Amino acid sequence: MAVKEKLEETCDLYKGLDMASTKEPEIITLEKFTQTYFEDGKEEPSQEMNENAYAAGHFVSGEEKYSMLQNKVRLVQDTVNPGSEFEDFLRQQEKEGSDESLEDYQDIFSAPDEEELNEISGKADKVTTITGQILIAVAGLRDTDRTNIEAAAAMLNSVLKKQRNKLRTKVPEIIDIIYFHLQAIQDPVSRKAAIGAVCLLAETYTEEVILSLLRLSLPCDEHVAEIWEALGQAKQPVRLQVLAKLLEMLKRRPCLQSESPDLNMKDNWSLLPLAATKALCIIFRNKNSKVPMNSFYVSVIIFLVIQLHYLVNFADVEYGIEEGLKTSSYISCAVEALKAVIKRERNSWMCFVSLAGGWDLLSSPENYLEGVLLLARAIVKYYRGLDYAVFTKVIPLLHHGDDKQKLTAMAFFTALLSSESTYTVLQKNYILNLLKNWNTDSNSTYRWLSLHGMGNVALHLQNNKELTMLILGILQSFNDPDEKVILTAFEVVAGIAVKKKNVMECVKIARQLQPLLTDGRVKICCAANQLFQELLKNLDQKDKSLMQDQVLNSIVPLLLNMQDQHPEVVKSCRESLRQCKTLLGWTASDSQDSLNVTCKHLVKEYPGKLRNFLYQAQDYSRNPQRSSRTVADLFISK
Repeated sequence: MAVKEKLEETCDLYKGLDMASTKEPEIITLEKFTQTYFEDGKEEPSQEMNENAYAAGHFVSGEEKYSMLQNKVRLVQDTVNPGSEFEDFLRQQEKEGSDESLEDYQDIFSAPDEEELNEISGKADKVTTITGQILIAVAGLRDTDRTNIEAAAAMLNSVLKKQRNKLRTKVPEIIDIIYFHLQAIQDPVSRKAAIGAVCLLAETYTEEVILSLLRLSLPCDEHVAEIWEALGQAKQPVRLQVLAKLLEMLKRRPCLQSESPDLNMKDNWSLLPLAATKALCIIFRNKNSKVPMNSFYVSVIIFLVIQLHYLVNFADVEYGIEEGLKTSSYISCAVEALKAVIKRERNSWMCFVSLAGGWDLLSSPENYLEGVLLLARAIVKYYRGLDYAVFTKVIPLLHHGDDKQKLTAMAFFTALLSSESTYTVLQKNYILNLLKNWNTDSNSTYRWLSLHGMGNVALHLQNNKELTMLILGILQSFNDPDEKVILTAFEVVAGIAVKKKNVMECVKIARQLQPLLTDGRVKICCAANQLFQELLKNLDQKDKSLMQDQVLNSIVPLLLNMQDQHPEVVKSCRESLRQCKTLLGWTASDSQDSLNVTCKHLVKEYPGKLRNFLYQAQDYSRNPQRSSRTVADLFISK
């Protein structure tokens, strides 16, 4: 009873989570004909877990953690004499001379009589007694004598196999004690026995074991890392439950100090996703870990990327000098985990080459979504079948995810539409309506992502009418108030024009593009001119006459805009003007930028358009830039 009272006094802080074990991840194939479905993770802990004392277990600093565990072990050791227990156990082994001694191990400690087992206090005594046996055995693994080590390992293994069904409330304490002693155990056999005890507990109490280990994983030292590696190599049922539980934690949204001023390192639920990220990184990096390449694998990729989206939007706040825990270190950990996951695929080195700059993009709050687009393109290019699996997994997030989940899903969705296997998953009208709705949304990021999707859909359209309607929708984005959206629209239209080579569509694009050739925004002006040049270069000889009106309407503005003070603008306008003259068939000697030569050609060859030329010049005569006004007046006088 003295043992029981002391142990209960030590361990009252830790009470078990009476929850069912996580089921195995859904096993799927990555073939096109096999549909994958998203399973929602728990966003918030249940009321029962909030009220549970263990659910409030803290992430604590290294010194505090060590001191707490040291006091706990000292209290147990002051109460129980480990030496006498091992002597009894060894004598029992010698007496029996076989493994049968393990069957009678439960008699080493006096068992309560039958009447006492029927009482609540008697049951508590037995649980405390079993816990004491385990703690003594773990402490015995630190012994330097090989015989004592083997005896302690046998005790630990026997008790856990026979009595673990009664230990739910003691799991956190047992994990803490094992971790404490691991820091002093050097012998490989002893370490294997201690870590094996954790794996045995995980067979029955996956939830409790995982939560206990996650509390010890920020920061994660070599001892906790070794436990995670062992769980990654455990028996298949245990391994799959562990991975499923880590995935469930990964799906949660972390809450850091920058988002909630009252939050700190001791908030258990806020940091579980970050600890799960670290654990998954350790498991995937270990080549001996057996990871299912199925629905679980696909979900880990998606939610690691989403976890990055959460993290990059937090300020770089430091949570403790000793730990050195910063948002940047969390981001780095998530990136390393994602790399480890991708390396599990074949041809991963080719993907890494294409993602050379993608890791930095994924780590940047401004460029995160560009990183997701790049990753999705790499998946389409190098991982046949994975594109389909990821695509079908992100579809539900488009409608039911939070803001970060939805944006990440949109980026995956729009980029993966370039694959034929993903494009045919949904009805064409559904995809087009979805993209059109995003294209008219007040959120500029939605509009920007919709353009990427439209560009990929255009590659699959065979009907000219559908293609025309799609291009008209993209052309409306030329007038978008957001500069990034306009530049993306140029990029998307250029890709369509080069691949489809439809002259009538090119004429419509050039007409919409004309006002932007002399836009006051440097990036817009240069990008518009580059697109205009690409349109002219890709025209067949027989189609050039159809573009003549657009070229003539552009010559005067381009000529006068060459007085701009920005060198990049001057360079882009000069090149566009050269392409115009080439299309019109001017000779090499006439293709110089001379104002006199250009005026003579326009007057001589196109007298019917002189009024239009003069109107264009008059607009520049009111230009705030003096040099442009001077050239405009000179052009009119000629």
